[in-house]
Amino acid sequence: MVKKVSPSTRTWTAVPNETLSGGIVAQIRAAVLNKEIVAGQFLGSEAALSEQFGVSRMAARDALRTLEGLGIVEIRMGSRGGVWVAQGNPDRLADAMAIHLKLIGVTSGEVFDAQMAIEEMAAELAAERRNDADLERLRAVLAELSALKDELDRFADASMRFHEAIVQASHSRILLAQFRALSIVLRPVLRPNLTPASAVRIMRHHKRMLAAIESGDGAEASRLMRERLSYQRNKTLSQEASSASRAKD
Repeated sequence: MVKKVSPSTRTWTAVPNETLSGGIVAQIRAAVLNKEIVAGQFLGSEAALSEQFGVSRMAARDALRTLEGLGIVEIRMGSRGGVWVAQGNPDRLADAMAIHLKLIGVTSGEVFDAQMAIEEMAAELAAERRNDADLERLRAVLAELSALKDELDRFADASMRFHEAIVQASHSRILLAQFRALSIVLRPVLRPNLTPASAVRIMRHHKRMLAAIESGDGAEASRLMRERLSYQRNKTLSQEASSASRAKD
């Protein structure tokens, strides 16, 4: 027997004809932001919502498709069909943010500035909040890195995972989502600069970083992160400037 699901008791305002689907999107978006409706909540059927908003089924359908595309609602079919407030998806958020950062044309310098702010704070918090599982993850990635010093493509991916493990150890979902977005943008920028010599330096830095986090020294972990990212930023921007100069010549 299928359990009957009651829709949200939230009262929606009839939408003026000139706004139609846009008005529905705005109201549901605002209701999520104001915590009037929450993840996993049943909003009702398409027919019921079109009646509540005072619009045609077509206008309601257009609005729901937009909301689904934004990741705000989930439209289900079948016996438990209808419109539900979607569960949050950090990976989807990171991917969307990365795409929009590229579309608005952010520079490498802007991305590095944001990365430094995020990872310095994450390193400090990781030293304060890390648990045994976090430390085990960091040690495992570090051991993997040591075995990949001669395979630079795989080393680059593993190094990024080490940084991500530090952000995970901060236990801040906001920092993690932002880090993942920035890492998508930075990965193709950083890989060309990786050499066997730089891989050795990165390993040395990562070992010091892990030691600071293990000892709970947040100030040292933050300092080491800033040191590494500042070096990386300056080297990358210098090479970009040189390439741009050669292209002009």
